[in-house]
Amino acid sequence: MSEPGVSATQEGVANRGSTANGGRCLESFLARYASRCKESATEMNPRALQAAVAMQEALEKTKGDVSDVGAKARGATYTLSAVPLGVSGSQALFPAIACMPLVRLGLADCYLGDAGTRILAEALSTSSRCGSVMRVICLSGVGITDASSLACFVTATQQLQLLDVSRNRIGTQPHTLAVLCAAMRHHKSLQEVNLSDNLITGSCAVSVQAIAEWVVCAGHDDVLHRIDLRFNALGMLREAGSVAAPALMKGTRLIYAAHPLVDAVLLNNTVESLELYANALSADVLDVVEAKLAVNRRTKEILRKLFAQEASGSV
Repeated sequence: MSEPGVSATQEGVANRGSTANGGRCLESFLARYASRCKESATEMNPRALQAAVAMQEALEKTKGDVSDVGAKARGATYTLSAVPLGVSGSQALFPAIACMPLVRLGLADCYLGDAGTRILAEALSTSSRCGSVMRVICLSGVGITDASSLACFVTATQQLQLLDVSRNRIGTQPHTLAVLCAAMRHHKSLQEVNLSDNLITGSCAVSVQAIAEWVVCAGHDDVLHRIDLRFNALGMLREAGSVAAPALMKGTRLIYAAHPLVDAVLLNNTVESLELYANALSADVLDVVEAKLAVNRRTKEILRKLFAQEASGSV
């Protein structure tokens, strides 16, 4: 009887990895994954193996490209979609993933839950190979409610540029959302964050305050450019012990205090996009936000042109 984790499919993948030139990345993954599966007496997931092969093939294609675009694309990209991993699958797969110099990791719709997310965050946060090069991570629709483990990961990955945790339930645990927002406040590389469809409600003062403080602080460094908060319920504010939609601003009399996010955006001169569609926010609030974002974009474009002219003049 064959050992757990060994099959014809897996042997075929291993053969492809061993014959490929420069296949050390794939070989390292296979060795670590096989070892973890053997320890837990589980089968290696064929789709996880296929994703590793696709990663290695993409690396081989970019190896000969010496252009700037090729240099940026040379990092490893591991993408696995709609595979329910759970705790046991996470314990076997994520240490193997963490041994690779990943630039991009996509696990959209792979059910992890909070336990699996903690395993992933711990593996990547303690990996010297991933932590120094990871730029993009997609954990959309993986069943996250506790965002505190994400905060540890964000802090550890100083090159992270895009974090997608959309279609989860992070808003149901506002204090952990606050921990994540605090971790993102002064991140030196994070340019885009997707928190859409996360059950974040404006009736929770903890959530709203955490997001507003994050937006204000992020404006000090001119790094964060896009935030996606669509399909939440940020327009539902708590008033006098009940939950009610915020009143429309009367003309233009009130700009400040119309909504905490309005105040935050008015104090941020660098963010260029704040997506708030489908949040039960009034048209007045959305208009004020978009007007301020337009000013930010216009100002930054003018500055870019001035810097370009100065650079060309100094050559």
